[in-house]
Amino acid sequence: MFLNENRIVEKMCELPTTLGDISESIFGGISTKNGLLHRLAVPEGSDSDSLYLCEGLCKPVILEPELIYPYVSGAFSEKFAFNPSPYRFMLAYELSDKGNRREYRIIPPEELKVRFPMAYGRILEFKNQFNHDNSPLDSADYYSVRGRKLMEYLNTPKIIATEGYRLQAAYDAIGNHVFEDGCGIVLKEPEKYPYVTAVLNSQIARLFPSVCEYEMMYSSSVTPAVMKRFPIVFPEDRLTEDLITNISGYLMFLNQQKYASGHSVVGWLDELAGFYEQISDLLVMDAYFGDSIDPKLLDTLEENIHPYAGDMDSESNESLLSVLYYIKQRILASSNFKKYGFDAEFSGILSFL
Repeated sequence: MFLNENRIVEKMCELPTTLGDISESIFGGISTKNGLLHRLAVPEGSDSDSLYLCEGLCKPVILEPELIYPYVSGAFSEKFAFNPSPYRFMLAYELSDKGNRREYRIIPPEELKVRFPMAYGRILEFKNQFNHDNSPLDSADYYSVRGRKLMEYLNTPKIIATEGYRLQAAYDAIGNHVFEDGCGIVLKEPEKYPYVTAVLNSQIARLFPSVCEYEMMYSSSVTPAVMKRFPIVFPEDRLTEDLITNISGYLMFLNQQKYASGHSVVGWLDELAGFYEQISDLLVMDAYFGDSIDPKLLDTLEENIHPYAGDMDSESNESLLSVLYYIKQRILASSNFKKYGFDAEFSGILSFL
């Protein structure tokens, strides 16, 4: 079977199920007028969980860690996983559980002063120094934040899809990351997170701008309205979905290791991550268009790719890397995987299609 790029886009547009259909919510990040107050930098080499630098300033700021959340952007988001970010974001909000979502409220100044005096003092100082306003603190002074949905789903597992060279998605298992540019995606079925993350990072996603050309006509960024239109297909057989789920776990781990290793073994890790990413792309493509994978290769993948290797807490980093390298060698030795390649000039679509 051979499909040109236009025909693939046409087939994707005909798919009935979208990301919006399977999501509890798709929402944008936060936006605030007072960037100096909200976004904080972690001083290099600091081991304190309460010492920060206010963005754009060199003056140290000491704040209660209960109000501080990790902040990510496209620069710190890789496919499948986040890199540690030097930034944090202060949210003077009270969060409480209510099912999947969290109710939230701005902590009134008088309560903030008693419970979080360091944050109270810093906000008051900011108001006096930068706004030249010596009146008593009011909640409207320190929090003009847009991003209601993000705060409702703080501490809820989600996918955060950010922009970079192309769309890339990382799974936030704890759910406490704050972001501005991009979309947060909370699924109705939590067990689908690894599969959907793989799809959003796949070669299929490179054609997404063509699928949503009309929605993106007036916006240069990926918005919730655009993301809801992403066509989603789930494999007809459980085996393919399980394989993609397990490989997503591998890729989350490998991308974290690539960042942690710096430049020492990054080439070797790049090659290993690229191998599993190509398998994931192949399986996703098969889920969308079908009848593409040689049964012998599928048998080999079933024999070698197991969920235990995706349990990243059960092995040391070194032994798990060795296991993933061994699995790669087994797949290459016992299948015809090498015949499957990507056509770089054809939007990365698998050349055997």
